[in-house]
Amino acid sequence: MKKFLKIFLIIIAVVIAAFYLLVLPKTVKLATDYPRYTFELVTEDTAMISDYAIGTKRNPADYGYPNYQEVDYKSLQDDIRLNGWYVPATKDSINRTLVISHGRTANRLKTMKYLQIIKEFGLDSLYNVFIPDHRNSGKSQEASTAMGYEFSEDVTAVLKMLKTNYAQDQFVLWGFSMGAMASATAMVRPDLREFMKQENLNVEKLVLTSPLSNVYETMATAGADMGIPRFIFDMSYDKFSGAYDGWIDNMKFSHLLGISPRPTLILYGNGDHTTPSPILEREITGLAHVEAHLFEGAEHVQLYTQPQHRARYGQLINDFLRK
Repeated sequence: MKKFLKIFLIIIAVVIAAFYLLVLPKTVKLATDYPRYTFELVTEDTAMISDYAIGTKRNPADYGYPNYQEVDYKSLQDDIRLNGWYVPATKDSINRTLVISHGRTANRLKTMKYLQIIKEFGLDSLYNVFIPDHRNSGKSQEASTAMGYEFSEDVTAVLKMLKTNYAQDQFVLWGFSMGAMASATAMVRPDLREFMKQENLNVEKLVLTSPLSNVYETMATAGADMGIPRFIFDMSYDKFSGAYDGWIDNMKFSHLLGISPRPTLILYGNGDHTTPSPILEREITGLAHVEAHLFEGAEHVQLYTQPQHRARYGQLINDFLRK
């Protein structure tokens, strides 16, 4: 009996050790790491070209902006190499820049197509545009992203670079999916908020499309869909959040947009299974400065690319940016 008990305890110890050493790190990596989506990965895959809706276009010149510039810069805190496109306004002395941020498993080729809206509505006379590759994307360096926590440092680095290189000090952040969460987080994360204040970097408005609106709830929903038991998910999430001093718990719009009451336009679809609309709607309830528009049946970040929604999407962006 004693021998059996000893063997049983050894087996239990091995199972527990395997769980902590193998299972937990693997589930945490689902949140922090994913393959780097390079330009080559996208342009050599016809399915991805279709998903990105770029056809044969590969840079801003293909949208009528031949004077664009490709810019190298570094992230704010960890020296990650970043890269992006600066598209100057059609008028001189414009000190306002629209920063268009892609989401997870994407790069700036996916957000490039929104230059069509800028051109179509003449917004290029009011704004310069910057389209970055945040870390782990496009031509930028491979790195962990932490569901937008690290992206928020890259967003802030863009603003600092634009001020240093182009004398820009007024900004509108236009983010998609995890890029939307990163844009909202940059406004509130204490170290980034203080940095912007010291550097006199002023974000006037936010435009958030198909946004990740609550990190915990969205991850929990995805975990359930993947069949991950809730107790394993909760332990993995606690380990993930703990790596960032628990600040991931603040990454929800009810907190972020509540603290940072800038005019905010949110465009979303109820056909979105990646960032479910019920989670978003709960997060923005009662926020008077948030203007939200539902696109019936629209899928994740596919509002502008679906013909029945294209005109309305462009008009809402134009109206909001001109207010």
